[in-house]
Amino acid sequence: MSRESRTVAAESDVLCEACGYTLNGLPPGANCPECGTPTDQSLTLDQRVLPAWEREDGPAIGRFVSTSAQLLFHPRRFYRTLLTRADASPALKFARIYYTLCSAIIGVVGFLHLDWMNQTLLALPRPSVWWAGVFFLCVYVFMEGITRLATKLTAVEATYWGFRLPRGVVMRGLYYHAAHYLPVAVATLVTVGGYRVMLQNGVSPATGTTYLYVLCGQVVLSAGYLFQTYWIGMKNMMYANR
Repeated sequence: MSRESRTVAAESDVLCEACGYTLNGLPPGANCPECGTPTDQSLTLDQRVLPAWEREDGPAIGRFVSTSAQLLFHPRRFYRTLLTRADASPALKFARIYYTLCSAIIGVVGFLHLDWMNQTLLALPRPSVWWAGVFFLCVYVFMEGITRLATKLTAVEATYWGFRLPRGVVMRGLYYHAAHYLPVAVATLVTVGGYRVMLQNGVSPATGTTYLYVLCGQVVLSAGYLFQTYWIGMKNMMYANR
């Protein structure tokens, strides 16, 4: 498949999963004419399977943890073997677990940070605990919304460049990508919560500027991490045949 032509392969086309070259008509046991990869790696039906979360072969918690571990520690392998043309409902349930968990963590982080700001920068009374709920709701809605927006934009961009990434495939991939919000949320909790503990143990409030610099740097690194893991997912699904 030529990128210059920007022609999106049909769903019935068989693509080389290594380079995207069209393998239509080639027999099993051949090699891709473009990159030399054995066509069996793209033609064999068991190359892409349902993740542990979607297989009913054990307790739900075990399947959830197993899928999460694969995503967090071996994202390339996960997406390279993910069955992309499947019902997105189980993936959505998986994502919403992470949306809820990470929104709760960031809700606590937001409350702690607001409390610090009110005491040190704004000279305001301590905020009510319900602010944590406000942060939770805002983050949850943001995660749901950004997933839908990213799905639409990714599918449009892929079509423009000639990659076969229909919206259903992108959405399924992004639902599983939700697991990558957890390290970001936990790292932020460690930074904000850790600084509060340091203040309670005698660290000077004058270190607030340093704290803010660290927090800003963490935001940048987190954005880079989320984009990198997103790209790993899309790159390893764009030539998927099933």
